[in-house]
Amino acid sequence: MTQRERFLAAARDERPDVVPAAPYGGNFGAAIADVPIGEFNTDSARMADAQIAAWELLHHDVVCAQSDNYYIAEGFGCEINQPANVTPHLTRPAIDSLDRIGELTVPDPTTDGRMPVYLDAVRRLRRHFGDDVAVRGPGTGPFSLASYLCGGTVSFLMEIATAEADDDRELSRLLMDLMEIASDALIAFLKALVDAGSDVAQAGDSLASLSMISPAIYEKYVYPFERKVFDAMNPYAHDRGAVTLLHICGDTRRILPLMAQTGADILEIDSAVDLAEARSLTGSRVALMGNLDPTAILFSGTPETVRVESERCISATDGRDGGFILGSGCEVVMGTPVDNLRAMVAAAHDTQ
Repeated sequence: MTQRERFLAAARDERPDVVPAAPYGGNFGAAIADVPIGEFNTDSARMADAQIAAWELLHHDVVCAQSDNYYIAEGFGCEINQPANVTPHLTRPAIDSLDRIGELTVPDPTTDGRMPVYLDAVRRLRRHFGDDVAVRGPGTGPFSLASYLCGGTVSFLMEIATAEADDDRELSRLLMDLMEIASDALIAFLKALVDAGSDVAQAGDSLASLSMISPAIYEKYVYPFERKVFDAMNPYAHDRGAVTLLHICGDTRRILPLMAQTGADILEIDSAVDLAEARSLTGSRVALMGNLDPTAILFSGTPETVRVESERCISATDGRDGGFILGSGCEVVMGTPVDNLRAMVAAAHDTQ
């Protein structure tokens, strides 16, 4: 099998030749190639070249064109501050009041914000690797994206808290309208991303973490829109040979059954969740990816520790039989020892 075939087989719950290894590299590649973050996430050629450099060191099965979460939001008119070598932060949302939602229109992924940077990085990676290595582009989840559009994360969560505490149906309706347009924007971007050559159409919804919201808020405000994204993307991606993925940070055990019902082909599981329990909660409906701790294991551990933990992950999911991709629980930390990541890849590829 090629590395791309291996990844796609596991994602489709087919038995691969060996377990695929997919550390979520992102800005790790920038550090490897000594490219400042402010250049990495604005220059598609440097982003692609950095990920190629990382692959040449690790020979992992999936390369990632990923850096930050604001590229779609900027297409709506959000403004960010981009320091030279750290990830950017939001300085001005697209609108300052939910009453102005009607002013928002879905941006064009091919021209607006920094979406074209990521699309071109994916095209470059696909040209370089052909069909040999899987390519993964980004995808900011609808809940996270909605928060950037109106007031920022804290303001957005306060609006939800107010709507629920006061049983304010009009405020709740406005929040749902915001989620609708955020979902539509993500769908438009993901379709363009798959067309550019990405093997993965993902929703990475970090704000939907249960350290930020309750399971009830997830079920009401998040789940229907993640389901909407995958209802739209599954036929589009599958027809083009790609798969879909959902990632939510933190301990997601109380919402994992709902996450499995979104329709995503893969659930990327954070290191806070026991993989055997995740498999029990999701059954055989989805493939799992994860879940080595990026800090305690990959960054601070030793190659031997990484190997032991990798084997534990594979065993917990019966990963040799398919339906599992060995990954990092979240993004690999810049400066993570290369030998540790090589140990992760070796542990996966040593399986038969």
